[in-house]
Amino acid sequence: MDSSSKSLLKVSDLTKKYITKKSFLNKEYFHALDKVSFEVYPSEIVGVVGESGSGKSTIGRIILGLAKPDSGSVYFGDIEISKRFPEELRKDISVVFQDPRTSLNPRFSVYDVISEPLIVNNFPKGEIKERVLEAIRMVQLDESFLERYPHQLSGGQRQRVAIARAIVLNPKLIVADEPTSALDVSIQLQIVNLIKELNRLKSIAFLFISHDINVVANLSNRLIVLYRGKIMEQGDTLSVIKDPKHPYTKLLLSSVLPSNPRERKSFPEIVEDNNSSPKFNGCEFYDRCSFKSQVCLEKPNLKKVGSREVYCHLY
Repeated sequence: MDSSSKSLLKVSDLTKKYITKKSFLNKEYFHALDKVSFEVYPSEIVGVVGESGSGKSTIGRIILGLAKPDSGSVYFGDIEISKRFPEELRKDISVVFQDPRTSLNPRFSVYDVISEPLIVNNFPKGEIKERVLEAIRMVQLDESFLERYPHQLSGGQRQRVAIARAIVLNPKLIVADEPTSALDVSIQLQIVNLIKELNRLKSIAFLFISHDINVVANLSNRLIVLYRGKIMEQGDTLSVIKDPKHPYTKLLLSSVLPSNPRERKSFPEIVEDNNSSPKFNGCEFYDRCSFKSQVCLEKPNLKKVGSREVYCHLY
């Protein structure tokens, strides 16, 4: 991305923690996010990948105004949205949730589902129908689907309807939170290709959150690797995939099954995270890292390594 262009979304030192243990004299916290910083530029697809519990969805919730950070800031253009989400920006930032079975109202027809954001934002009646028709065509469903209800659709069709609802207001940014994880593999590819096409045709930026590094690598321009609320590595997707720097990124990539069974080899043992002590002040990946040394008992800094950033003492 051209560094001279202005970012659409800027996340700076975002921190969010939750109380896990509380006593009269003491409190223990789980850090969902710990000083997370990144930017999303107009028309860009940024992928956020990591295991469950790494803080991916917390980032999305804060950006959408569904949660408040403990510290740090989120700017959409020149407007800070982390303290109070302005109503006028509701048209500019949209969301696609993980499971369309729960995100679509079962009592609403597909037409009602897609038109609801337009009605809430007081669009003229004549324009509402026109926009709904455009949105359903953009997600590659015909107009007959507008009369159906969510239970009459397949999983892939429901997710296309959810995407149509997200694009109907012509937003500048869509937060896609695990939008393919509830779908079959063949349908996942269709949804990924649809998002690529919408990005190309409508110049919508996407923050694509997923635990599947294969899906993210196939879709995003830039990649953010998250672990226990910290960014382990971020940079251009192709360079991260071809030459991962952080041990955690290497572990994620080495554990991916090849498409051809004949290319399968022995996979590295994935060590479980045994460090549950909130008082441990070393690297978050310490217990699972095969490259750890004495210096890793202290937290590293996020360092510039070529065109990307890596959170590791090895650099």
